[in-house]
Amino acid sequence: MSNIDDSLAVWQQRLAAISTNANELADAESTKRIRIKLRAGNYSGLSKAKAEQATAQLSTLVDDYLLLAKIVDEALNIAQHSLFMSSSTREDKIFALLEGSSIVRTTGQVSIKNRDLLGSAAQSSQLTPAALLLIMQNEFEQARDSLNQLDLAESRGAEALVGIKHDYSLMEQRAKGLKAESDRPSFIEIQGLQADPLNALDGIEALRRSLSVWAAKLDDLERTRLSAEKEVEQAKLTLNELRDLELTYHSQCENLSHLCGAQTLSTLKMPGTSPIAMLQSWCETLENSLHAGQWSAVLVGMSRLQLAMTQAQADLNRAIAEVQTRCAEVDELKGRFAAYKAKDQTLIMQHGIDQRRQQLRVQIETDLLMRPLDLENLRVKVSQYQQQLSKII
Repeated sequence: MSNIDDSLAVWQQRLAAISTNANELADAESTKRIRIKLRAGNYSGLSKAKAEQATAQLSTLVDDYLLLAKIVDEALNIAQHSLFMSSSTREDKIFALLEGSSIVRTTGQVSIKNRDLLGSAAQSSQLTPAALLLIMQNEFEQARDSLNQLDLAESRGAEALVGIKHDYSLMEQRAKGLKAESDRPSFIEIQGLQADPLNALDGIEALRRSLSVWAAKLDDLERTRLSAEKEVEQAKLTLNELRDLELTYHSQCENLSHLCGAQTLSTLKMPGTSPIAMLQSWCETLENSLHAGQWSAVLVGMSRLQLAMTQAQADLNRAIAEVQTRCAEVDELKGRFAAYKAKDQTLIMQHGIDQRRQQLRVQIETDLLMRPLDLENLRVKVSQYQQQLSKII
């Protein structure tokens, strides 16, 4: 086999490889999808430019393939059908086709402003098959890379947008639960991101930042809600404590009234009208605000309600302490009298019964059984009893 035959075989193999690879790229599902979207006008910006460039390069690649195939076919035809041509002439013709500037390739249009009378509207250049092959290789690589880049950007962008839409849906449900109708980000720009996936990265990151800001606001709102709920529950507990304190106070007052008489209560610094009904109404109003989602307002109101309940607790505790002090006076008199009686028993064993002292002791015992007690009279008699015992001792 001659060098010419070898060269023809190489170019035939090259044409076969070009045809296979160019067709595979053109028939790829991603390429078909990109072409359909481009025809439908679904691309914009950089993605539109890249898609147009890639499809144009594929079309040019086909045109260049036909130019190259034509030259190879001519060379093959000379090799196979030149019986009346000398070997050297045949080889020269084939060499001129395969190695010379045998290809005329249109490279653009000549403006009428720059065209002479006999000039062509098409601007062309003459190339060798090898030079055209280099151009075709560059066209193929650029088209392939642009299509792959666009397909990858669409795939990643679509995946990212699905995730963003999912997160948005979850946060939208959370916002409804928190009654947060404002501050939610607008995702109207998603349509633009889908039309220009190559430039979507910055937009997707901006959407993610918007979601993060929204999530932070919802977190703050959630903390406010939980805090408001906790404050309302604590206020209810404090109200129950106040009711218990008020019951204790009234019970202590009844004991003191039974023990010392109702007139004794008039000497105490009694608390005013019970504040519990007002405090309960206040708490219920704040609880209604809680259910309405007005949590910040609830926290402000609760701080004031807590101050009022703290003051009410202090007033009741002070009143209870005063009543208990009066009751303790009776216990103190009873304790003193019991101690004096013990001393009296010792004196009786030593000196015999003192009728006057015995009479006073019986009077005190009788007075202690009376209700209400006459505290002032008891104090006087217990003091007299002590004095009589002191004289003996």
